[in-house]
Amino acid sequence: MKHILSICAFLLLITNSQAQFSLKYQFEPNPDFAKYCKGHDLKTIDELEVIDERVVEFAYDKDGNLFEYFYIHGVRYVNSEDAIDRNNKIYVSFARAFDLVAYDARVISNSGTIQTLGKDALKEGTREDESKVQYFAVSGAEKGSFIEYYYLVKRSPNYTGTWFGMQSNTPIAKSMVKIISPENLIFISKSLGGYTTLYEDTSLADRNMLVGIQENIPAIPEEPFSNAGGNKMKLMYQLFYNTAKGKKNPYNYGIVSQNIFENMGGKLNKEEQKALEKILKNCNLKEATDDASKIRAVENYIKKEFTFVENPANEFENFTSILKSKTLNETGATRLFYHIYESLDIEQELVVTSNRYNIRFDKEFESYAFLTDFLLYFPKLKTYMAPFAQLYRLGLIPGSYLENYGLFVRKVSVGELNTGAGKVQFIPSYSGKHTQHNMYITASLDESTDSLNIDYKQEYTGYYAQNFQPIFDFIQKDKVKEFEESIVKGLHPDISIKSIDIENKGGENLMLKPLVVKSKLSSHHFIEKAGNKILLKFGDLIGPQSEMYQEKQRVLPIENDYNREYHRIITFNIPEGYQIKNLEQLNLSVQPFKNNAAGFVATYKLEGNKLIVTCDEVYNQIHFPLEEAEQYRSVINAAANFNKIVLVLEKK
Repeated sequence: MKHILSICAFLLLITNSQAQFSLKYQFEPNPDFAKYCKGHDLKTIDELEVIDERVVEFAYDKDGNLFEYFYIHGVRYVNSEDAIDRNNKIYVSFARAFDLVAYDARVISNSGTIQTLGKDALKEGTREDESKVQYFAVSGAEKGSFIEYYYLVKRSPNYTGTWFGMQSNTPIAKSMVKIISPENLIFISKSLGGYTTLYEDTSLADRNMLVGIQENIPAIPEEPFSNAGGNKMKLMYQLFYNTAKGKKNPYNYGIVSQNIFENMGGKLNKEEQKALEKILKNCNLKEATDDASKIRAVENYIKKEFTFVENPANEFENFTSILKSKTLNETGATRLFYHIYESLDIEQELVVTSNRYNIRFDKEFESYAFLTDFLLYFPKLKTYMAPFAQLYRLGLIPGSYLENYGLFVRKVSVGELNTGAGKVQFIPSYSGKHTQHNMYITASLDESTDSLNIDYKQEYTGYYAQNFQPIFDFIQKDKVKEFEESIVKGLHPDISIKSIDIENKGGENLMLKPLVVKSKLSSHHFIEKAGNKILLKFGDLIGPQSEMYQEKQRVLPIENDYNREYHRIITFNIPEGYQIKNLEQLNLSVQPFKNNAAGFVATYKLEGNKLIVTCDEVYNQIHFPLEEAEQYRSVINAAANFNKIVLVLEKK
């Protein structure tokens, strides 16, 4: 990203490089895009990606240095004002680019009129994070128009493993991809999510070419409890063999494991070693008696006292600089934690994995493309920590890394030489008991019977505690009350808070002690009157619930962020002289899975004038195949249906 140049610089660097690029890239004078759209009703469809063509060509410059051409050719059909608005900016990828070779854009109207947008159509803007972004500014499109564009850049090569997403939230009529390389460079590819397998094409002289063509790719939907990013069609490719050097699979995990260890765990120079020792002195290890407590003490100190930034600069990786600025990036954090734990003789392994919501780590295909995020694994404790996740602690890592594979790199000593040995292993999810939100509620009508008084106790563990506990370390003092009230108002925004008492605040308690929130509330929301009857919105006492009331046929399998459990005990003091007519609604059991993968059970009992309802909801499985989606939906909706229960109180 740091190599992205400004538009002005690109325009100055335009070269007549057409002969060097193997394929033709001019627009056709009389395009007929309708031939690609068979199977799509252009009169009723809102938007269609007619052509998605991508070409990566590796080539040598005059000095024998490898570079990469990157070519994009796209055609989009727009048939509504919303679709026109969505496509009035078509963003251009200049990542790693150092030369803009050619580009053009045009609009073809429904009547066939062609409007060339010209060189001025390429604009530069600024994102919210102030980074630069380039795009085609599209004007003149109307309903039924085709927007066509292409651009060709020269950029630094990526041959160690990368991937394209080949599916989006818009259907694609025709997808084409080509990977071209010199004769001595043999590339391999792997298709994921159902994208077509690339085949060898011999039509280019003195060039290798892999080609993939797929028609009528459906849009990937955004569905609840799913992973659209992880399931979308993808294409991976990387260099496998350089015949000029006789090396096959040069970017295998054996080599990269050594590199990872050297970068993260390699021997420190004297300056870095001194800085490390100074940091270690501040880690409050006096009361730490075992590996777990030592790991936590170090983690709590660094994650509370240091600033974490997404900046690749070396100053945020070098311990001497980190000590001065108390600022570090992911590499710096991973190196720092690893070396501190190494100095404390704690057995550990470096883990490099992927975010499964972007791309799942494929254990069968060795690729650097999967090696994006670092964890530490402690074999004796059989648990993980995330060095760069500031709001997480030992035993809790971001859910995007669970139920995924990773490359585990352990230190291997050969004489006085230390190196890394890697093995692909699975990162399992935690059980539902690991993450709980438990409620203990006692409710009574006030004297007017118009409002409900509530004693409300909540216990949060695991990921639910992570949402709040570590925030207390960083929140401004004048914002604490507002933050605490927001936790309680998760029950319902229309409540009056009389008192709040919160136990076990702070990240140092995460995964050791539950966050306990005790509050006294009152609210008119839960009570309605109907003549001489009192309507109690009893189900609302468990708070808002997700729903899965499906109108369209589901496409994606179920996938959860993490497993979790809910345990609720609600006690309602029935006022003197009243009885409840519809108690049977409180008995609700939905348990569609024999292995208790997910279920919802509610029961009640009466003890004098006390109504005691116990409600348990569990999710103990991350993945459910599409054929089990209906059973899963029944559990989600059981909680939503309970949430709608209204009890009717009548005078005896």
